[in-house]
Amino acid sequence: MKAPRGVRGRGSASNPKNRFETIERIPELADDNDEISSPLTQFFNDTSKSIIAYNDSPDVGFDASVNPYRGCEHGCVYCYARPTHEYLGFSSGLDFETKIMVKEDAPELLRKELSSAKWKPQVLAFSGVTDCYQPAEKTPAYASLPGSFA
Repeated sequence: MKAPRGVRGRGSASNPKNRFETIERIPELADDNDEISSPLTQFFNDTSKSIIAYNDSPDVGFDASVNPYRGCEHGCVYCYARPTHEYLGFSSGLDFETKIMVKEDAPELLRKELSSAKWKPQVLAFSGVTDCYQPAEKTPAYASLPGSFA
């Protein structure tokens, strides 16, 4: 029996049901697409009010981190951050690598939080759950995308 082929250019071969959603959407493929074509990446504006996330886990070597994106176009199949996309109403499969939330105000939010009297100097990890350099950043058209730091 031949194993099913994955989606070309993506780490995930499918879009599993989101465990937090009661309704599952299964999009129909357009006539000119086949089931192994790579879906286009979409960028959405993330309107987070803060950029520094804190954790108190003894298993993580830092207490504070900055993630300028949610989701990651690199789509590493071993990525432990995939399930976090389900909290946004997306799947941990193809949605994680094709529906990228961009924190457009990341530079301003970081500047504001670091200059606050409440900020206690400490190790600040960058991109623990996403790559801070998404592939889209290498193209000139990225400058017009939400969240561009150009």
